[in-house]
Amino acid sequence: MSATRRSRASVTLAQVAEAAEVSLATASKAMNGRGAVSASTREKVAEAAQRLGYAQRPRRAVGRRRIVLHLEVADSPYVMGVLAGAESAARQAGADLLVVSSDGAGLSRTWMAEAAGSGVDGVVALTAPIGAQHVRWSRSLRLPLIVVDPILHDPSVEGLLAVSATNWEGGRSAVRHLLELGHRRIGLLNGPEGSVPGQQRAEGYRSALAAAGIPFDEELVHGGDFSAELGEEGAARLLALADPPTALFAASDNLAHGAMRAARARGLEIPADLSIVGFDDTMITRWTQPQLTAVRQPLFSLGQVAIERLLALLDDPSRFAHPFELRTQLIERESTGLAPSR
Repeated sequence: MSATRRSRASVTLAQVAEAAEVSLATASKAMNGRGAVSASTREKVAEAAQRLGYAQRPRRAVGRRRIVLHLEVADSPYVMGVLAGAESAARQAGADLLVVSSDGAGLSRTWMAEAAGSGVDGVVALTAPIGAQHVRWSRSLRLPLIVVDPILHDPSVEGLLAVSATNWEGGRSAVRHLLELGHRRIGLLNGPEGSVPGQQRAEGYRSALAAAGIPFDEELVHGGDFSAELGEEGAARLLALADPPTALFAASDNLAHGAMRAARARGLEIPADLSIVGFDDTMITRWTQPQLTAVRQPLFSLGQVAIERLLALLDDPSRFAHPFELRTQLIERESTGLAPSR
């Protein structure tokens, strides 16, 4: 096989989606003629696929595993990173990967029953609201379920198979970095209530403060979701306090990006007046000015491991699968500096 043919064969749908500037879920729908995708979007995806030499895989052959990757919303660099790893693992294993977005509707029993009835072998759900009922449905329908970064409104859920990063350690390392720079008023911008990663990052934040002898101050915490809009709103509120923070730990890069906008709106310089740390280490960290210090979690590996563990369960349903955590790492860039003197 020539080098050109090899390079064409290695082109992934994630690369096509990036070139067409659409989500992976949209690219999948456009290439397979499914879902509500406009004609102009289908054409843009088709042109990107042709330009890159993307060779669409044939439909499922007899004996191939059929996996569904279920997304709540497919609209962030975080999601794209996880999806790229999932697609790579499925391709390596010779499995068919179907990408489905519920637009925030969650996993219903009806949907899971339809998936099982249509020949789906297993489901990987990304940042989905999960309860004990989902574990029961998975068992009764014989449809294995693995969740990446779940949202749990009931923390007592048992039997859930989850894949995540070392969020507690990541949150703690972010705040320790700010403490070492002399900051003592450190705000927290966090995600939705029930988000397991969000809760763990917040616990890491509190642990680092406690170790430094700094009391936890509820006034310095703002949460709701992981969006840039929430980050801008939360940062604006915290910076308007009588005694505002000199640093912010944002539990996602999107939140940090929004916080940067709020800081500039108040005429603050980053990091001279305000230091900001994000979480995820997506492409956003290189787009911002200054470039964002962030806790890196291995997004590609999260998707890859989730698919590999699901396939292992399908090969041996009796095997016991423990929750799986991947290591995080603080990446220092330009958005953090010494605490300003007051």
